[in-house]
Amino acid sequence: MFLASLRASSSRLPATSIGPRTLSSTARVMQKAPLQASAETPTPQSLLSLIGRNADTKLEAHAESWEKLNELWMRSVKLHDVGLSHKERRYLLWAFSRYSQGSAPSTFIRPPRPPKKFRGWGPKIQHGVRVRE
Repeated sequence: MFLASLRASSSRLPATSIGPRTLSSTARVMQKAPLQASAETPTPQSLLSLIGRNADTKLEAHAESWEKLNELWMRSVKLHDVGLSHKERRYLLWAFSRYSQGSAPSTFIRPPRPPKKFRGWGPKIQHGVRVRE
């Protein structure tokens, strides 16, 4: 038996007055803004050199114009075809998204993470010697 009085107040409203539920992952929200020239980066080559991590040498074929760089940005599958590793692709897409939102590259670029000094066991074993029990 279903009791109408136990339903939430919003469920009593007719479906036409509420309208369809919209999520933040709709296609309109998820659209990527194209990469454009700015005062700090007048050319695509300068943007890639500011991003760092050898992006300017790895993507030099696509750095000729903003249209070619936007093609990489809009269709991120092409970054795999260029031959970039997973970490490099994620970093480039992250940097392109920040730049397309209007942030200056000097504000969000960070150096790569340094390699780990001790593998595996953490501070328990260092240089092959057990430090902690």
